[in-house]
Amino acid sequence: MDNQKQFKVLIAPNSFKECADSVEITEFIKASLFRLLPEEIKSKIDFLLKPISDGGDGFLQVCQRNFGVEFLHFEISNSFNEDKFFCPVGYFQETKTLYVESAEVLGLKLIPDEFRKPLSLSSSGMGDLLLQIFDSVNAGIMDVEKIVIGIGGTGTNDLGMGMMDVFGLEFYDAKDNKLEVLPKNFSLVEKIVVPEVELPFKIELIIDVENPLLGIDGSSLLFAEQKGATDEESVLMEKGFIHLLDELEVDEETQTKLSGAGGGIAAAMKIFFNASEKFADQFIREDLKVHAEVSGLDYVITGEGKLDSQTFLNKGAFIVVNEFAEKNIPITFLCGSSEGDLPKIETLRVIEIGEYFDSVEESIQKIDQGIEIACRKISKEIIQLFAKKNSK
Repeated sequence: MDNQKQFKVLIAPNSFKECADSVEITEFIKASLFRLLPEEIKSKIDFLLKPISDGGDGFLQVCQRNFGVEFLHFEISNSFNEDKFFCPVGYFQETKTLYVESAEVLGLKLIPDEFRKPLSLSSSGMGDLLLQIFDSVNAGIMDVEKIVIGIGGTGTNDLGMGMMDVFGLEFYDAKDNKLEVLPKNFSLVEKIVVPEVELPFKIELIIDVENPLLGIDGSSLLFAEQKGATDEESVLMEKGFIHLLDELEVDEETQTKLSGAGGGIAAAMKIFFNASEKFADQFIREDLKVHAEVSGLDYVITGEGKLDSQTFLNKGAFIVVNEFAEKNIPITFLCGSSEGDLPKIETLRVIEIGEYFDSVEESIQKIDQGIEIACRKISKEIIQLFAKKNSK
């Protein structure tokens, strides 16, 4: 046994949206494999636990695990009425950096089903948060040089106008009537009062998908439906976005370069706050250090809630797949369900946890049990690969 070679397994899943964050999924996988693998093999396995985030759900938990941030809480407004709630942010005092997860501010998971009507939802909560941080820094209560915002998992699609409403942005129609700063009114806007805001810190955005703001792959036409919009409402929001950008005198070339992430809030931060952008693949490789240079890997486990066309827009779990696919390393992709044609990658195997249950709701409620069943297959494969490696 002493002559057996070490076997290295990377566990790097993304969050399963509205189910469990990536840190929880990682722990479920590890715990299941520890129960299922024989002791003599388990003692020779080096498990690398690297829960990932592409900026969406679970971003803060990943930042806590990787950077050791402490949690602070700010009281902000929710996106569907005047009620307030406490939103967590991560603070790393050494680097004077705050970490914000937009899914904890404007997340779809925070919006009850009956309120998932993007035409009437506002990103004002993000404005509340930034304004409170702004005031705290200026008052000397906090020392913040940079805010890193994970953009993803949002339930709003308002081009970040609700955020700017908090800073003083105003809409007026053709008769000079003041309008609510909501997507349902965007096409009626004939005058915009734009506030001048100079933040005392830099903003860096972690973008979960590389999609444009406008067009068939944009914020409204591609993503608004999953937030509760009908096809007609998605088209209305697309037209409203175009109209507002024209009113704001954003030239056509700039419009084509704006990100559609977070229901357009990333675009607003670029326009109004000159925010910098870092795509999820860069964040995962450089900041979280999940990259092909990790030496001696024998097996990779990744995944996310749903494997579909959006996954292939270089979202978190598929970044991991692409990173290791060419290294001829076996990769298992766990998901609740998959949709459409899967990519033809020889080393990739997909396991749909939803197949073990009678409904989506049951698979969500029993995600730990689903992962346990999936890990029975994974453990058998690891045993075979371990034996093959040690037979050489």
